Amino acid sequence: MMEYFKNPRNVGEIPDASGIGNVGNPVCVPDNTLINCNNSVDTIKNIESGRRVLGHDGRYHKVSRIFRRLYSGFLLNFRVHSLGAVSSTIDHHVFAVKTSPFSHKFYASKGMTPDWYRADELKKGDLILYPIPKDEVEMSSMLLAEPKPAYDFKSKDLPDKIVLDENFLRLVGYYLAEGYVRTDKCKGTVGFVFNAKETVFINDVIESMKSSFGLELSSKRTVRNATDIQFYSARTARFFARNFGKGALNKKIPHEFLLLPSERQKALICGLWRGDGYVRPSASKYVTISMQLAYQVRALLLRQRIMFSFLKTDARGIHKKSYSIYVKERESIQKLSGIVGSAIKNKPKMKNIHKSWFDENYFYTPISRIDRSIYKGLIYNLEVDGSHSYVSEAAALHNCGDIMRLYIKVDEKEIITDAKFKTFGCGAAIATSSMVTELIKGKTIEEALKVSNHAVAEALGGLPKIKMHCSVLAEQALKSAIDDYIAKKKAKVSSQ
Repeated sequence: MMEYFKNPRNVGEIPDASGIGNVGNPVCVPDNTLINCNNSVDTIKNIESGRRVLGHDGRYHKVSRIFRRLYSGFLLNFRVHSLGAVSSTIDHHVFAVKTSPFSHKFYASKGMTPDWYRADELKKGDLILYPIPKDEVEMSSMLLAEPKPAYDFKSKDLPDKIVLDENFLRLVGYYLAEGYVRTDKCKGTVGFVFNAKETVFINDVIESMKSSFGLELSSKRTVRNATDIQFYSARTARFFARNFGKGALNKKIPHEFLLLPSERQKALICGLWRGDGYVRPSASKYVTISMQLAYQVRALLLRQRIMFSFLKTDARGIHKKSYSIYVKERESIQKLSGIVGSAIKNKPKMKNIHKSWFDENYFYTPISRIDRSIYKGLIYNLEVDGSHSYVSEAAALHNCGDIMRLYIKVDEKEIITDAKFKTFGCGAAIATSSMVTELIKGKTIEEALKVSNHAVAEALGGLPKIKMHCSVLAEQALKSAIDDYIAKKKAKVSSQ
């Protein structure tokens, strides 16, 4: 089977085909599924054609079509270690590796080929392959783009461009964690609130505001254990509000910053973690109430190959819904401490059973729980150019189930002289599509009708039990193409 998956025969289409067969599965996810877009995370119901989403290849691709339909039936709900949860219809395809249900998955998965598996083919312990974002754009500066009002004769002149050096990127991290703005028409303030003992961070902000904007400290107050430092500049305040959000709930990282080389993003992580996180030898933690910022920080950590666990805490009393990111793996804590500049004494080396790991392209992490639920309502799917996939909170999803299109060319003696296919789906779907085209070439229509799914599977040297449905689809595609040929032939005869 692997030979026909890796080197399929007869891929393509026949422009003047005598018959075309189409078979496939309608697959979808519920309307509240979070999708990674190129400027935010958003629920699938809010995504429109033309928007760009992250594909399983780690690149952003354009959404070309959106599908929605009413559905009543089962959903499979996956809980994925470290990442979160995702739900889908049972035949939706997920990018994964089938592996051992026991420990030492790192070794057990070696030699196993990542593939698209139907949701109902996956079990607890199988590995999800979550893509590391790859799109990268070098950017040395950004425009201030806040014109000085005509009636403003007092405010200090500001640079037209802000240099994106380490000081500024770290300053942005501080702002996202501890900053605030007041954006009055003529007056404006950029402020930061730190623990009074965090004098190193306070001085760092003061120096960075001076080097980036030429602004001196305007006010410094310490009440109890909190120190509030302020910089008076309406244009700077509007700049921070427009680019990085106003209010803790609306904080965000501009998409351009998420495309910076990973080495330069370290300064941004440094400021974020110094403000809203901590690093300790046993565990590190970061907390925010901004959903957008939380998922953006996840993306930053993925690019640094830092393992994390992601937790949502519901609103309770005066506390708003929050998002926590924990870093507990020894090597990841060491990386993070180096970025943040926190000296830690390493714990004794512990046995690592490789529950999760990175390679060049993906974060491998196991499915920790699967259950079913009844769902009634709208479900959605996206057709995505290029990758034919989109990335949710916890998994990369194919934009279709196994969809096969089979083309046949038939001569006047009813012999199939050529056959080609186009298939979206898993390796087994591609292999069975390829094999059925090999089996029918040179056969008559009558002989081709006798080609069964078992014959296809046998010709491939057998299929795993969970992949036998792919051979059924191949047989159905063949029958569909022959039916189309017969219907066209009858129509031609009746028109004469």
